[in-house]
Amino acid sequence: MGRLRRTRATGCIMKVTNVIYETEHIGLEAVTVLDNKPYFFLFMELDTKDEEDLRVVLDFYRKKNLAFLWYESTKGWHVISPSLLHLREWDLAKRELQELNLNYYHHLAIRIDTKRGDGQNVYWENSVKAAERKISLSLLTIYALRFHCSFDSPNSFKTRLNYVKYKQTRFLL
Repeated sequence: MGRLRRTRATGCIMKVTNVIYETEHIGLEAVTVLDNKPYFFLFMELDTKDEEDLRVVLDFYRKKNLAFLWYESTKGWHVISPSLLHLREWDLAKRELQELNLNYYHHLAIRIDTKRGDGQNVYWENSVKAAERKISLSLLTIYALRFHCSFDSPNSFKTRLNYVKYKQTRFLL
């Protein structure tokens, strides 16, 4: 593995095996604000394309009675709920997701820009009744624009979103 390269200083041919570089991405933080009250989104980044693992995660979101969307990412799946959760409810759900032991991404932001290899289709499930939960129209709008679609959500409100720019170190082996 690797490629051959001639060095500038000596002109010797060397085999290049590792290349390190950074990529920059735009993410969305898990916290949002509605009527001056903080709420949280539940994100799941599953770094496997195993269909059984995805089914377990989708069942988890259903049992929590959350509206959610999911799409294929470069390494696996992103599952995102625009349902507005209070801090304790969100924290408990995050811990329960970690206990599933499915290579859970547990940071406070999720990438919203596209990468080469991301899927072109998004899937949406909303079994939430209007009186049960509030849903972020602002978050749904981001994904509707990204995937050129619309999401049916009767109890949606505009919320203030917080974006973050971050860098990831990448390795080519």
